[in-house]
This record gives sequence, C-alpha cells and structure tokens, in this order.
Amino acid sequence: MMQTKKRALLKLASAGSLLALPSARAIGAQSKDPLPRTKQYIVALVRSNRADPKLRPVQRIEPVAFKPDPNSSPDNQVVTDHFVGDLLLHYVFEDPQFMLAVRARDLKRLGISRESLPVLVAENYRRLYPDLVVAQPEPGLAVVAKGGNLEPCVLLDGAFWQRQEKRAGKELIAVVPSTDEVLFTTSEPKQNIELLKHLAV
Repeated sequence: MMQTKKRALLKLASAGSLLALPSARAIGAQSKDPLPRTKQYIVALVRSNRADPKLRPVQRIEPVAFKPDPNSSPDNQVVTDHFVGDLLLHYVFEDPQFMLAVRARDLKRLGISRESLPVLVAENYRRLYPDLVVAQPEPGLAVVAKGGNLEPCVLLDGAFWQRQEKRAGKELIAVVPSTDEVLFTTSEPKQNIELLKHLAV
C-alpha cells in the first residue's frame, strides 16, 4: 500500500518541483562488485521494533541491550541503537548485492567508537547517494527520494534538515511510514500535519 502511495507521490512530483541536493561524486550503488567492509561504507537501516512510540518520544540514540548469547562471543554481537519512537538504527555495510551487519568486532577492527556511528552514517550516506532529491508533489508535502532504499538515513543528517527548514521558513515534522520512505511537512498550517498523518497510515 505505502509503496503504491510513494510511487504515486513521486509520479506527481516528476512534473513538479524536484530540488536536487548538492553533494560529491556518486560512489555507492553503481557497481555489482562487493564493496570493502570499511568505515566509509557503514550506513544504517531504520526499522521499527513494534514498541509503543510514546515510550521514546524524544530522539535519544543509545545501544540496544540484547540478551547475551552463551553460544556466541560478545564480539559477534550486531550493532543496533535505539533512535526515536519505535525506530531502531541497524548499522550495516552498504553493498550492491547484500548488506552485512556491522558487529562489535568490526568496530574494534576499524577503530570506530560506538558514539561516532550516527555522524559517520550521515557523512557516508551523503557521499554514497549524492543524487538525493526532495520531491514536492503538492504544496506543504515533501518526499525524500533517490536514496537507494535507505532514505531514512537522512534523519541523521542535521545539515540536511537545517537546509530544509531554512528553505521552508518553518519548523518541520517528518515521518517514516515504511523502511525506505521519509515524508515531511511544515508544522503549520495544521492541515499539513493531518495530511502527513493520513499518508503515514
């Protein structure tokens, strides 16, 4: 259902306003060869944990506490953070064929601190997907597109949202209705919020 909605929104936007976001030369999603398992290719899958979003109404990035597995080394633990609401950040290595989970041993191997991951993801995503666009299918509604099915990664990019708020001249409200979608609108007028709620269902 939401995939159909997204295609419809982007189809409408194709004849309207497409705002290209300036960035560096494209690197990701252009080759079918395996990409290196280095920190330059760490991104995040934003997924719901099906919990009540009201339990975490404010963004607070912190590690998810997994139950220890007696049959596995702690170094083998996947790296996942709480984000906001019911959303989690699953850190992975980007790859054109399949994504491999980042594990505790990878952080040690690459000399990366757990706390630096959100900033690293934002930087990598911006570099790997320079053709990211904001499609505006109708007044008051915006859709992030051309992000390699990783569009929710943009939620970690503070500079992106500062530019969008400056362009809109108002506070923005964003939702993640599915794993590869980010919709946003201005907080006023109120009908914008109602539209966003309707599309996020």
